[in-house]
Amino acid sequence: MLTAAGFVKKYLASIGLLICLVILSVFWGFYFRQAELIQKQQLHQGQAFFQEVVLMRQWMALHGGVYVKMTPDISPNPYLLKVPGLRVVIRDEHGDLYTLKNPALATREISELAEKSGLFRFHITSLNPLNPANAPDAFEQEALRLFEQGIKEHTTMEKRGEEVFFRYMAPLVTEKSCLTCHAQQGYREGEVRGGISVTSSATETAGKIRESRIFLVGSAVVIILLILSIIYLVARSFIKDLQTAEAKLVSMATRDFLTGLLNRREIYRRMEEELQRARRTGTPFSVFLLDLDHFKRVNDLHGHSAGDLVLQSVATAMQQTVRPYDLCGRYGDEEFLVALPGTGLTEAAEAAERIRLAIDALQIAVDECTTLRITASIGVAALESTETLDQLVSRADEAMYVGKQQGRNRVNVAAVRQDQAEKTEKCSSGFETK
Repeated sequence: MLTAAGFVKKYLASIGLLICLVILSVFWGFYFRQAELIQKQQLHQGQAFFQEVVLMRQWMALHGGVYVKMTPDISPNPYLLKVPGLRVVIRDEHGDLYTLKNPALATREISELAEKSGLFRFHITSLNPLNPANAPDAFEQEALRLFEQGIKEHTTMEKRGEEVFFRYMAPLVTEKSCLTCHAQQGYREGEVRGGISVTSSATETAGKIRESRIFLVGSAVVIILLILSIIYLVARSFIKDLQTAEAKLVSMATRDFLTGLLNRREIYRRMEEELQRARRTGTPFSVFLLDLDHFKRVNDLHGHSAGDLVLQSVATAMQQTVRPYDLCGRYGDEEFLVALPGTGLTEAAEAAERIRLAIDALQIAVDECTTLRITASIGVAALESTETLDQLVSRADEAMYVGKQQGRNRVNVAAVRQDQAEKTEKCSSGFETK
């Protein structure tokens, strides 16, 4: 059966779990949102680089390329020499030779300069490049195939050793100025026949994302631990109060409010359990019923408050005399019922006599001028093989009333029944037997 404290623990555990899930969801959302913003920043940077390269390339293509002075390190592009009618080398008025740098080549050389400076790298490529040096890598091949399917841009994060790079690629549309060099390859104006890839370092960005993840996870753990600690402290205090209240309710339901002994219903329930245990184990089980002598006179002469004080004093004396595992309960107004598990008739009668003497020795001070004495009549009975609990208590009750008829303030023992009409005899032990 789930107790109130157990229910509260289960309820608060569910609340704690729900709060943890909510906090984790919020922090996880923050992390993904921050990572998304950082990645968007990388994307915008890649798009900006791409647009700059496109504009530069358009300008160069619009003017037919750029002529640069030839040096031992700069020679004509052999692929341009194969293009019919294209002036690859020119001479100025001073006799100096200049060679044509087409947009793709110029873009590649500028890219190499940018890469050496640690800024970024861009690369013009296609699935059918004029220059093998412009051949696409795996990322670029994938992007070019996606462009053929109508995709407008392609990105990825690429790790190379300890460094991380952000790669961006968008398609290039063939313009009329491009056909001078690329018409022989079957290019037509307006077609997507290549693209520009931009590669920039993302090591710092990846580090920021990683640091952000660690910070958010750490913050979430700290907040969760703090909330769980607060829930635990509140729950501990609440459960303690609840257990106290629950104990009071149980006591109110099972205890006599005046004497603190078990009430009639509760002692009957527990006696039934002990009776069944005695039958299973074959151990003896005895009870005795106690009734205070002339108790009505106490209420009539001294008032009900004095009567209550007498009942409380008797209950205390009984509890101090019986064993810890014996059951004591208030049976009626001035009647008390005691059950003694594992106890035979003779031992039960001896226990009843000790209680009788303890009650007889009480001096109950009602006020400064009045001290009361009280006696008790007790009937004792031991469980027989086929007897019910009601029959057992009934025999103890009959023995008690026989004792009252014979002078009160005595212990009377109910003998083992052989029929319903046995007579009461004196025992050699000094107790009376019915």
